[in-house]
Amino acid sequence: MSVSGGASPCGPLNPKKTWVDTSFQEEDLCLYFGKFRVNMDNSKDTNSSSPVSSSDVPPTKPQQQSEACCYPKHEIGFEKSNSVPIPLYSQDIWRGQSDNPAGQLLGSNNLNGQFLTRNGNPRRDAYAGFQSHEVAEKSGMYSNNTWYRSSGILNDMGNQSSFGNDSMLGSSYVAQTAMTQYGSQYLLDSLLTKDPVVTNFIFEGVFDFLFEVMNDSNGHHLFGKLVQSCSDNQLGLIVAKITLNVQLLINISVGRYGSKSVQRLIKVLEKSPLIDIVIAALSSGFEELMTNRSGSFVILKCLNLLDTEKNQKLYEAALNLCIPLAQNEKGCIYLNEFITNSKAPYRETLMGEISSKSKFLSQDPSGNFVVQHILGLHNPIYGERICLELRELYIQLSQQKGGSHVVEKCLNSSGMVHVVSVLLKYEKLWQVARDQYGNYVIQTALKSTKRANSPLHQMLISKLVQNRNELVIGFGRKVLGLIDNGIPLDQE
Repeated sequence: MSVSGGASPCGPLNPKKTWVDTSFQEEDLCLYFGKFRVNMDNSKDTNSSSPVSSSDVPPTKPQQQSEACCYPKHEIGFEKSNSVPIPLYSQDIWRGQSDNPAGQLLGSNNLNGQFLTRNGNPRRDAYAGFQSHEVAEKSGMYSNNTWYRSSGILNDMGNQSSFGNDSMLGSSYVAQTAMTQYGSQYLLDSLLTKDPVVTNFIFEGVFDFLFEVMNDSNGHHLFGKLVQSCSDNQLGLIVAKITLNVQLLINISVGRYGSKSVQRLIKVLEKSPLIDIVIAALSSGFEELMTNRSGSFVILKCLNLLDTEKNQKLYEAALNLCIPLAQNEKGCIYLNEFITNSKAPYRETLMGEISSKSKFLSQDPSGNFVVQHILGLHNPIYGERICLELRELYIQLSQQKGGSHVVEKCLNSSGMVHVVSVLLKYEKLWQVARDQYGNYVIQTALKSTKRANSPLHQMLISKLVQNRNELVIGFGRKVLGLIDNGIPLDQE
């Protein structure tokens, strides 16, 4: 490729003067080398280091140079250094694909389109097309080994000067790098150095794209490690950004990877006053979080990690929304988990609220699971309260799919006597025993009274046997078989 025919981002080359000395402008250097101070030496001939062919290089260095085009020594900072050759090829060359199989770190396909020329935004990467150090080396970028003392600045991202460079790696570039497999791992390894310059560089790189990184399958790993390395001021900025729009925080929390990111942030903020801001934001979206699997994990993380005082707003939200959540197909499951992980006194308050609504919830397709859960916790106070609350509905509930499970739970609770008393008073108990759901209630009643060695056991058998002919039909045969074969004590 002819030098005189190539296009330069710094202007057209003079075909009569292909050798260029220190007349290179700082703006051009910044574009190519990311605002690094480039060593320049006027005392040393650069013919040996320049990649230009011998036929294009004049035998001697020109004696005169324009003052306006000179790169001042006081700007350079070094008096003895090599001169800087002009780039040989057009910037379009960097659009090419890398021959490096691991080029995804800095040159994945989704980043190649980010290339901006000298006339574009200088803070976006002029090196977006760079795939690896090898490509640049083949292009003559590193023809003078004294320009960069590292093995290659693009591959040595842990280098301090590399992370302080805004021009080479723009903000969007860092964020997109974090959302690739190799890029995320490389940035993670860089954070392990615990260099504040590195941490600050990555923080600034991902901050404008925080939600995207948090919710990415690769980026959430970096976010989790980044918040552990951030200063208090940086954590404050993160908290302010994610809580400024609560709905965005909720949207992130209900995502698979976003949920993990928020949980890690909560862990880091455990002893920080910033956690109060996060809890307040989460409590405002409590219902949406508690009807989503990933969102419920965020709430449970708070319950298991923080004390009741810090979780006060979450508990208050749970008290206000426990009935709607209990009626939700998914919310009832996550509400049960919330109750299990709750701490006193809010746990008892929640159980009391649900117990007072057990007559309504026990007949709901989803709500009956929450009533069952309260009974299964074997708290004698609330078990007794539910059994008393349902005493007028036992016959009806026993013949319902969900309600029959509630009655069975009542029979295995401290309120067993209330249920059996109602069953004994019912004249057509055999109808319950023949029902597809009710037969399980009668079997459970027989077992529970026998385990308790209660006199109600024999009374129940006598009442059922009086209508023996009715029990030989349908599901009643199961009850009759249990009575005839003997009721085991080791089953509930």
